[in-house]
Amino acid sequence: MIKTLSLLITTCCVGLCSPVDARTPYLQFTKATQEKAPKTRNRDSAKARSDIKDLKAGSYLASRFAQTRHDWKSASLFIDPILATGIWHDEIMQRAMIIAMGAGNVEKAIALAKQIKDLNNKKNNIADIFLLIDAFKNKDYTQAKEIFEKMDNDATMRFVGPYIKGWIDASFGNANINGLKQNTMQLYHAILISDFLNDHEDIGKIINMAMKVDEITPSEIERIADLYSHVGMKENAIELYNKIIKNYPEDDTIKDKIKNLKNGTDTTLFPKIKTPQEGMAQAFYDISRILYNEQNDESARVFAQISLYLSPDMSQTKFLLGNINTRHEQYEQAITIYKSIPKDDENYLQAQYNIVDIYDDTEQMDKALSILNNLAMGEKKPEILIKIGDLYRYREQYQKALNMYNRAAKELNGNITKEYWTLHYVRGIAYERLEQWERAEKELKAALKLRPDHPYVLNYLGYSWVDRNINLDEATKMIQKALNARPDDGYITDSLGWAMYRNADYQGSVKVLERAVELLPYDPTINDHLGDALWRVGRKLEAKYQWNRAINNSKDEKQIQEIKEKISTGILKDI
Repeated sequence: MIKTLSLLITTCCVGLCSPVDARTPYLQFTKATQEKAPKTRNRDSAKARSDIKDLKAGSYLASRFAQTRHDWKSASLFIDPILATGIWHDEIMQRAMIIAMGAGNVEKAIALAKQIKDLNNKKNNIADIFLLIDAFKNKDYTQAKEIFEKMDNDATMRFVGPYIKGWIDASFGNANINGLKQNTMQLYHAILISDFLNDHEDIGKIINMAMKVDEITPSEIERIADLYSHVGMKENAIELYNKIIKNYPEDDTIKDKIKNLKNGTDTTLFPKIKTPQEGMAQAFYDISRILYNEQNDESARVFAQISLYLSPDMSQTKFLLGNINTRHEQYEQAITIYKSIPKDDENYLQAQYNIVDIYDDTEQMDKALSILNNLAMGEKKPEILIKIGDLYRYREQYQKALNMYNRAAKELNGNITKEYWTLHYVRGIAYERLEQWERAEKELKAALKLRPDHPYVLNYLGYSWVDRNINLDEATKMIQKALNARPDDGYITDSLGWAMYRNADYQGSVKVLERAVELLPYDPTINDHLGDALWRVGRKLEAKYQWNRAINNSKDEKQIQEIKEKISTGILKDI
């Protein structure tokens, strides 16, 4: 249901609700359009059409192109020259209004919404939402209610309407939550409203209703458990947390919540809404998050900007907008948003890490290191040093990586707790790559002791043993356990195939390695392994084909020479 509605919202939010064909190279001003134009606007005469035709075509197409690249700020700027002509067109005004909101220019979007309502008698729910939110922001709850009651019940309003109505009623002190019972998110806001109004009588019943909704996700179960904890129903909370742990045994956050509940530690799991604006902002954030998770980023962007307008300090909304921009490679905008999260915010450090990740992905290591080094000077946090080490490790600078990991261990006084188990893991990788196997094995075993079910630790240690042709039975069991947890991981699949090869199960090895190549078709090592297995079962032509593929995708000269020798002579020795 949500997917269908979100698609409808996306269609409207990108300005395609009008009957104008999106394929039209530029919007044509018709006689009908002229007749509908208000007298206060410039008439769309033949001369006007001629004068602005080139401007309109170029600006409109530039705006559409910028929007397709998710550069909404440029899209908004490109459409301004059309607005400046004074020519009225429904689709242009609608598009300009929505793009302005998506670009974060809320004042412009609201001004355009007022213009649309003043100069056009048609109903326009998107414009009304913008005007309603502006009234709500300014605490004019009566005006917000009046706007809401006049809106059409279209697909968009059937989706967002219950939240809007719930928080409008809450602004008047009324816990009218009957319309918030269709899904877990609506029930969540029913609880938020009840909690905001200090009406806890029915919260337990609402939570129980939420648990009966079909297709409930782990994150929703966690939210419900948090709610149980918030209202003092601790046993119910622990029961739900344990359900999550059963499927996600590696989730330390959930384990910590259980531990705190059992110990009676007072932790804030459920932030209380302080104002109606915060509640409405949370609603639009949640709507935006759903759309983002379904890849409907254009609508997600619009609703996230509404959320941020209502609650400018809401860091989770900033994160979402930053993530949307990052997903579409609008890195400068993403960085600007992450930088807006202040140092005293609990999410500040993660925001800085997100910026580092952008610089890392765009090969700007100096900038990434600069941020991390500054953070390390200000805060004694081992994870900062670990992240610096990771930057070096990703670039195969293993000694520099190891130096940072050792500094992190020193910060912990050599006592690497479960919280920092990854330090053992990454040090093991660095030692292994530096061909210090005894130290590597010790670190990997230490990581496995702290996280015995972690698939990547199981796989790394298991594969290292297989590659050295030692502990084959134990390694195979470990790799199989890892693959059970990550059945579509090409590297773990390759590890199992290689373990089977080392155990002389060549037929089984071929089958598993063929699957690994399907998952990672261009990995040279996996292609090399499959070539070896194919050779062993007598499929020598196919083996040479895989070896050639490995050469074509490898940058390791040593590996290339070894494969070339196999192509020339075949595999001459036993394992």
